[in-house]
Amino acid sequence: MNRCFCCGNQLTGNGQHHPKCLKLLFKNGRLPSIPFGLVDLPAQVSKTGGRMSISGIQMKLSVRVNPESFELETVAEGGTHILKPGSNTFPELPQNENLCMNLASEIELSVPPHGLFHMADGNLCYIIKRFDRLEDGMKMHKETLYQILNADEKYRGSLEQIGKIIRLHTYNVGLDSIDFFERVLLSFLIGNGDMHLKNWALLIRDEGKAELAPCYDFVSSKIYIQDEEDSALSINGRKNKLRHVDFEVLADSLKMDPKVTENSFRKLYKAKDQIIEMTMHSELSVEWQQKLLDVINSRYERIEAV
Repeated sequence: MNRCFCCGNQLTGNGQHHPKCLKLLFKNGRLPSIPFGLVDLPAQVSKTGGRMSISGIQMKLSVRVNPESFELETVAEGGTHILKPGSNTFPELPQNENLCMNLASEIELSVPPHGLFHMADGNLCYIIKRFDRLEDGMKMHKETLYQILNADEKYRGSLEQIGKIIRLHTYNVGLDSIDFFERVLLSFLIGNGDMHLKNWALLIRDEGKAELAPCYDFVSSKIYIQDEEDSALSINGRKNKLRHVDFEVLADSLKMDPKVTENSFRKLYKAKDQIIEMTMHSELSVEWQQKLLDVINSRYERIEAV
C-alpha cells in the first residue's frame, strides 16, 4: 500500500504525494525539484552569505521555489519554506518529524503543510511551509517564549510559565489553552523531549491580537537519546518521571474546566490505535518504528495510570 509522503494516508495512482497535499504546500500543486544533495548544503548556504542554522538537533535551510525553474533555492531573505535534511547523528530524522507532525494533525492540532521529498542525491529531506508568512509573502510578527520571557537559557523554565503567557496575551484564551495542553500531552506520548522555550511561540497579527503559533519542531528525540528527561521544561516542578497527576496540575494552572481536561485525556486515549497504526505505516524503517512504538506504549501506560 503506497502512502503519501506528506500526510501519510493511502495513495491511489502514481506519484508519492497527494495533489491536494502538494497544493497546500506549494500553491499550484506542482512538485518542485531539489537540485542539491547532502554534500552540497554548505555551498548552498554560502551563496546566501549566511551560515548553516542548527536549532537543537536539526539542521535547517531557508528555501523558496524559483518561479522560472521551479527548483527549490536557498535564500537569505524571502524564504517561504524550511528544508531539513537528514542527519548522520540522528538517523531518519526527516521521516521522524514528518510522522510526528502527522500525529499532531491527526488529533486536530494546528499543523502547517509539510512533507518528505527526495533531494538530487536521493536522500530524503523534510520540508515545511513557513507559518509566519502571509500569502503575499509579508512576514507575520512571531515571538518565541524565549524572547517573551527574556530568558537566557532555553531549557530553564516551566510549562506553567508558558501557560500563563498564553492566558495573558492570546485573544482566544480557552482554545489556545486546550491546544497547548494537548500538545504537551502528545509531546510526552511520542517522546518529544526537546520542546524548550524556543519551540513555543506566539503570532501577533496587525491588530495586536496574539495566538499560539502552529506546531513546529515536533520530533521524537527519546528514540535517539535514551537517558533524555521526559520534558525539556518542568511540569509541576519536575522534568522526569511524569505521571497523570502532573498533567492535571498543568491543566489546573491553565484554568481548564475538569471536564475539558478529561476530554483532552480521552481524546489522546482514543487516538492510541491510530497513532500506533500511523507509526507502523510511516516512512520510518522497521527498526525505528519499533523504537518509537516502545516509547509510545510505555508513555501511554504511565499517563493512563491515575
